[in-house]
Amino acid sequence: MRYLELPVALGVLILGVVILLETRDIRVPRAFTVVGPRDFPRVIGAALVLLGIWYAVDVIRNSPAAPSADSEDADASLPADWRVLGMLAAVLSIYALLMKPAGFVLASSWLFLGTAFALGSRQFLRDAALGIILSTLAYLLFSEYLGIRLPAGVLDGVF
Repeated sequence: MRYLELPVALGVLILGVVILLETRDIRVPRAFTVVGPRDFPRVIGAALVLLGIWYAVDVIRNSPAAPSADSEDADASLPADWRVLGMLAAVLSIYALLMKPAGFVLASSWLFLGTAFALGSRQFLRDAALGIILSTLAYLLFSEYLGIRLPAGVLDGVF
């Protein structure tokens, strides 16, 4: 039974190796002499490789992780809530469709509001305000500080 967790460890290890291999294809301009665009993916890939190895060794040396009584707040005996899952799938699909025409800020605000609604929140104004604030901050962080252009959409002249 305990070896059933090994495929998960192998999957994490393989994902790390794939990320490390794919970072070789990232072009690095000469302007980046100290920290370049390859460095962060390399750190993530190396961390995943180490985690995969660590997990595999842990599975082989120890018994499988057994959940404790207080480890989860979900009742496994209850059926899945397909309504919530369907709402989340619809919210993500609409988000993908909105990204280019509406832009990152509006699409991400929708994602926050729709996800909060699907998970049970009915504080529409609060959720909309939080979605707008968080997505605007993320947009500004990526575009101004990291130099990554996200789609502005209908707000093209605003940012």
